[in-house]
Amino acid sequence: MQHYYLELKEVDDFIPALAEHFGIGYKNELGEYALHVPKDLGKGKLNCINFPNGIGLYWFDCTFLRDTKIQIFHPNVTPLRLIYCVNGELSSHFNNQAETFSIKGHEHLIAAPRADEVHSLIFNANTKVDICYLEIDRKKFKHYLSFDIEELEPIYYKIFSDIQATNQVCDKGSYGFRTFDVIKQIKNCEEIKFPRINFMGAKSLEILSYMLTRFSKNQDQEQYKYLKRKDLKAIENAVEYIGNNLSTVGTVDEIAKEVNLNVNKLQEGFQAIYGQTVNSYIRDVRLTKALNLLSTGEKNVSEVVYELGLSSRSYFSKIFKKKYGISPSRIISNQANYVEHIENKTDKV
Repeated sequence: MQHYYLELKEVDDFIPALAEHFGIGYKNELGEYALHVPKDLGKGKLNCINFPNGIGLYWFDCTFLRDTKIQIFHPNVTPLRLIYCVNGELSSHFNNQAETFSIKGHEHLIAAPRADEVHSLIFNANTKVDICYLEIDRKKFKHYLSFDIEELEPIYYKIFSDIQATNQVCDKGSYGFRTFDVIKQIKNCEEIKFPRINFMGAKSLEILSYMLTRFSKNQDQEQYKYLKRKDLKAIENAVEYIGNNLSTVGTVDEIAKEVNLNVNKLQEGFQAIYGQTVNSYIRDVRLTKALNLLSTGEKNVSEVVYELGLSSRSYFSKIFKKKYGISPSRIISNQANYVEHIENKTDKV
């Protein structure tokens, strides 16, 4: 097994330290660090960015040729890590403990080592992984809060107030599709420079908000406990299929056949995960895409209706106005002002 021991004085040292072990350079643009795994070790890319509020966003999209262990030790930081496995498998343990936790697709691990402990991340050889995790510097995060940390609910206070890292945290579970959607948005983000940094920061907070909800209510496990892993994967495939085939998406029965899942199970899954039927989900995806297309000013209403696979312009205008409070034709006539109005309106919903 290939070992890399990283003793990090600052959170921003992660990529530079790993690049030094790899014997390669790295890129830093507006605080986002990135490196490409050298060909003799594997392939893929690692990214990370740390924000002033103490939240860091890390992404592993790579394959290592050999079993690989990355050992992380922060002598000056007491991190809390929220690790999400999208694809592949990741194992984790503290120091040289015999107990190792492994997570696969749609599983997460909430992990916080004690102050003197090394946290090891283990990657299997020739296994492509997509791993996204938040690393929270609890001392910085405490100062980011607009209230005294003692006011936190007990369940959160126990985790976030442990600035001295006297307690170890290791909690494994499944995460929901809302979290999955945000992670996918991060991975597919095409923004660059300052807009990209702001987007990443906002999405990091969104992931954290879902974790807090899950931690307090155990919501994800309650919602998805009757859905098997293969069913979750089928629903994930259905979401991807809908997004890629909006103009020809077909009926719910056809979608179920496409992803090899019973229609009732598909509907139950969408209700549990998104709180709506498959058709309602398709409608919302279409309307979101319609807003994006109209706001560019490059397509008229008829062209948008055609691209979305709808047959009635009047029906489209009706559901668009019901959702956004403004007709699609008025979006075209004054894109910037109306899009801002819509964003403000939907933020309040």
